[in-house]
Amino acid sequence: ILQVIVCRYDYLIYTQVTWMESSEMAAKPETGTPPLPRRRALQAEQTRRDILAAARRRFAEHGYAATTLKDIATDTGVSVQTIYDSVGNKPELVRQLNDLIDAEAQIGEIVAPLLDETDPLVVARAPARITRRLIERCGDILRAGLAGSYTDDGLAPALEEGGRRHRAGAGMVAAKLASLGALRPGLDAEQAALTIAALADTRLALLLIDDHQLTVDQVEDWIADTIVRATLKP
Repeated sequence: ILQVIVCRYDYLIYTQVTWMESSEMAAKPETGTPPLPRRRALQAEQTRRDILAAARRRFAEHGYAATTLKDIATDTGVSVQTIYDSVGNKPELVRQLNDLIDAEAQIGEIVAPLLDETDPLVVARAPARITRRLIERCGDILRAGLAGSYTDDGLAPALEEGGRRHRAGAGMVAAKLASLGALRPGLDAEQAALTIAALADTRLALLLIDDHQLTVDQVEDWIADTIVRATLKP
């Protein structure tokens, strides 16, 4: 959830910049093509997006280990050096793909209402909703990062950052439940955060889907019900 807030903050900045640019364009008559520096910046950003899209397709279809930068370069129509200059190496590709997760999954729709929520059941079940949304909309990215971590130590920093944000988000949910006086007797916010983080981990959700053949509906219900039983007052 903290990751969502960080990314939403970035999104708000992006929205503001875009609005300002649009306002400026509305205030000034159209004079033709954008200035050269702006055209180059737009082209560079489009190239970066194309590279990330190609990497995402390759990772999903062939796996992280079997995908090379040359494959991605060929799919994008650029050189390998352009990938290095625009994005970076393979671990950096995964890191930047991770940055797309919250925007694509629109986690903010779930997180924002929790700030004013007073029903402990709604708060406690929210991490399960988030996990489901991540699996449904960004499961390919999550799987690529997880599979790549087994063969590429360079992914460790990106995965650790994701884990840190996940734990921080669980801590926020636990703190909210504590503020509502809803935690089980003898369970403090720190212990509740650990429980929520473990149960709402996307790796556990993928295990339930892959090894136990649960549907996403069943996964969400299992995570939500287990968090409720483990953390809330009877």
